[in-house]
Amino acid sequence: MKRHLSFAFLVIFLCALFIFYERAQTEHDKYKVLNIDNSNRICIDLNSDLKCADDEYFSLKYLLVHFYKEDELSHASNAFLKELLLNKNITFSEPPSPFFKSVKITLEGKDVGYIMLKEGYARPRGKNVPVNYLFWQNTQEFSKNTALFKQTPLKINPKDKLIIESRTPDFAEGNIALFLINPLKYPLPSSRVRTNLAQAIIYNIDNAKNTIDFALYGIEEQDEILNALIRAKRRGVIIRGIVDSNPGALDVYRDTCKLRNFFGAKSDNSLFIMHNKFFIFDNQKVLTTSANLSSTGSGGYNSNTGLIINSRNLSNAYLKEFEQMYANKFHRNKEKNELLNLRLDENTLLNLYFAPMSDILTPILTEIKNAKSEILVSAFYLTHRDIIKELIGAKNRGVSVFITLDALGAYKFKERIEPLKQSAIKVKVENWGGKNHQKNILVDKCVFITGSANFSKSAVLKNDENTLIIKNCALGKAYRDYYFKLYNSISDKYLFKYPRAEGFDSGNSCYDGIDNDFDSKIDKDDESCKK
Repeated sequence: MKRHLSFAFLVIFLCALFIFYERAQTEHDKYKVLNIDNSNRICIDLNSDLKCADDEYFSLKYLLVHFYKEDELSHASNAFLKELLLNKNITFSEPPSPFFKSVKITLEGKDVGYIMLKEGYARPRGKNVPVNYLFWQNTQEFSKNTALFKQTPLKINPKDKLIIESRTPDFAEGNIALFLINPLKYPLPSSRVRTNLAQAIIYNIDNAKNTIDFALYGIEEQDEILNALIRAKRRGVIIRGIVDSNPGALDVYRDTCKLRNFFGAKSDNSLFIMHNKFFIFDNQKVLTTSANLSSTGSGGYNSNTGLIINSRNLSNAYLKEFEQMYANKFHRNKEKNELLNLRLDENTLLNLYFAPMSDILTPILTEIKNAKSEILVSAFYLTHRDIIKELIGAKNRGVSVFITLDALGAYKFKERIEPLKQSAIKVKVENWGGKNHQKNILVDKCVFITGSANFSKSAVLKNDENTLIIKNCALGKAYRDYYFKLYNSISDKYLFKYPRAEGFDSGNSCYDGIDNDFDSKIDKDDESCKK
């Protein structure tokens, strides 16, 4: 009896050892990827003969990936996968099943499925999806209607998805640096901080010595920025924050709660908007931008601008505004705060205004009235009647006026935009896919108006906003070059037509997984993506 038990235990031990060995081999042996037909046909050389046998083709487990050849986004998905895997050595992070031809693999220790998800080329699919894949759980699956894919207007260079810019500004002089986000680079949103502005945010967070104060409309899908803030806190930097929320701490961006939980950020809890997007580093340097910290903003998809200005005086003005909000004084409960005629250097004069207690409208109207030769406007919303009136007045006295508008903002407020067009002003409505999220005016090539405020009545009278008017001709030239690069990318037919923000006219807006026109319908569920 004892002999039989001993033999049984020996058999069990040997079986367990064999299984462990097999799994260890599976987990640690590397296999070369020989061919990728599409995302569902990846040839992995299991027997090391450098040939693809029928039983060596696999699909990626847990993922729904484009593979329709009519679709430009499919081509981009497949090209991205080839760039990532072809002729590379991979390991199986889960043992391949003899019954199913789908696998979970890693490349240099990184989960390939997770990479595909993070870069926007896949969606989770099936049961028992790994937890780290579930950040996509609220997004829509890609459409299987191949008729839609044939109408994709944008040719995608798959290498664009691999762009991670440096923190180098597009213009720098003295104590001021300008960052310009080009939406033509990015065919889809991304949770990666791809833009030079986002890289600069992380760099300045990582190099802060004592304090970081921020006022942000919100944050979503920008974990690299959140992690930088956490690192700063761990090394002893004092971090304070302000965020927007509706009554009851309802957030526009779903990760905003992390700013409250991790850093004690305070909310305005108001129907009005705390619309600022600025950082103050060590009470010495200010970073202010039109971009929200999101996959379409700092991640790169929308057009946006940002500034970093090294000035103790400017930092003190921003800090004064911050302290009021941190003391729960928001909107019209604040004191007036502005900084006029700040000489940053011999080439740069700056004025700063904080709405709603500072009058940001009159200085904007004054600059338009004083324009002698040229006005360039790039706006998400251009709805304030006084600004529209003065732009028409400038055109009538011989000033060249060019306007670039966001598709959603223009479509929603056609009745405000039509008088501009009827005055022979060149108004183009973008069709990039991402939004034109700028809030900029350039007057006579030298006076740059920028900040967080849209050109609307709410921005002037209700919201917490910051607006800068900067006189610097070299900076103006850098912005002007960028402006016309984007303006000229839009077909002249959109001087007359209004493309839909979510529709086949507008880049990848029918395939980007976001609600571009805020109608609660995404991609294939939107009527404009069905025709």
